[in-house]
Amino acid sequence: MKRKTVATSKQKTATRAKNRRRGRRNRQRGAELQRLAVSMAKEFGLEAFNRDRGGAQHEKGDVEIDGLYYGCKRRKNVPAWVMPEKEETGVVFRGERMEPMIAISLRRFLLLISILGDERSVIKKHK
Repeated sequence: MKRKTVATSKQKTATRAKNRRRGRRNRQRGAELQRLAVSMAKEFGLEAFNRDRGGAQHEKGDVEIDGLYYGCKRRKNVPAWVMPEKEETGVVFRGERMEPMIAISLRRFLLLISILGDERSVIKKHK
């Protein structure tokens, strides 16, 4: 018969502290990605803002680029099927009963937006 082990308060405190540290670093990584996205957009001459400051999550998205909001997700591992392979520029994918989406590099996406120039209002109409 197995004996139940009960964690002491010292062990529980150590575990909580370890989890808190892990969460803080994940938030830092997310903030780094948001800052990178904003700085890259500005390099292309686009108006960009970080909207998720200090953990106060913005209801529309993490970053705003040319009046449109985007979420930023950073993961240790990205599923291989989302990444372009061979000579592909991007990957089009769709879930059941969902709108098709595309995965392309941020640099390519920002280039496309910057090329549109005054025609950017077209993007805003087709959200």
